[in-house]
Amino acid sequence: MDSDALVCFQQNRRGGGDRRFKVYRVDVDASVDEFVGRLDDYVARETFRDGVTPPHWLDTDSAVMDARLADIGDKLVPFAGFHLFVVTRDGVRPFLAVPLAVDVIPALADGIRTREYAADDCDPETLAPAADATPTRTVDADAFGWPLTGDAAADGLLEWWHLFALRAGFRLLVGPRTGVVDTDGDAPTMRVRHGGDVVCVDVLDKTPLQRLCRDVVYLNYRVSDVAGADASLDDRVTDGLRRTARLRYRHARHLWAVRHGEHDDWLVDVDGRSAADRTLADERKTARARLFADLESTYGDALAPFSAGSYGAALRQATATRADTYELNEAPGFAADTVEATVDDVDPNFTPDRRPQRF
Repeated sequence: MDSDALVCFQQNRRGGGDRRFKVYRVDVDASVDEFVGRLDDYVARETFRDGVTPPHWLDTDSAVMDARLADIGDKLVPFAGFHLFVVTRDGVRPFLAVPLAVDVIPALADGIRTREYAADDCDPETLAPAADATPTRTVDADAFGWPLTGDAAADGLLEWWHLFALRAGFRLLVGPRTGVVDTDGDAPTMRVRHGGDVVCVDVLDKTPLQRLCRDVVYLNYRVSDVAGADASLDDRVTDGLRRTARLRYRHARHLWAVRHGEHDDWLVDVDGRSAADRTLADERKTARARLFADLESTYGDALAPFSAGSYGAALRQATATRADTYELNEAPGFAADTVEATVDDVDPNFTPDRRPQRF
């Protein structure tokens, strides 16, 4: 999946305090293995007396920020970008940014329409469908009728394909860097190739997209066995996207049921209240915390201590890990029934005692 990416080059060499990074925004629209491999080769053959500098071939403008790792989440737009690469003189650490937004079905139903066409029915340059072309599939508000069936049901297309639709929608909002964009019609449209098809994504209403939670958790997929010990980085990224999307969509379907007056007893007796007594806001908050617990249960200490907001702080507090490091000291071991209280109680800026240490 092509993506906006943030590439962070370490600046300070040693001493106390937080590591600082210059952060560049790039496109990753080809192999992650190739991109990381080029960075690996660059770091291996260069000597960095001071800060790590970006290689000449990095196709980007000037740095978008100079920051600590824990501040970088503010610049990453969830769903528009999935990659974060941390580059130090010791090597390259690739992270997958996993959005914690769970109430995604309203954004898909009310904000986005997708139309798939056979590539042969589209212009090879502009990807525009011919005037008489008929979509092979359309996913719009009608696809999300309750109860969810077909593409929108469990094990359906939307279980992980919602990432494609939300990515295109967000990138239309923030300014697309790849893809063919048409803003002449009633709605801005992004057209992208997907296998032998062309997918047209129309943003019908930006408000549902803007309401989604912006918190993310970072997953170091290079050290995590997310797809088998011998899996390529590309396979690990795909596996990570699929797994985390399925977890998110499980919670999203529950919230969609709550919106339609259905309480499936999945979150019964949270905070001593039955599901029927809880508001949608209660359910949304709990579902987000449960997704966080699911991610920790699945990936353990492969989650990054510099993950954003209260979620990153909860990881640091549970493992006594500093915010300016790359790996947790241990797996936190959150319990699904107490994780919400854990996130609520932690100071979002929490970091253990800042003792000076050599980097």
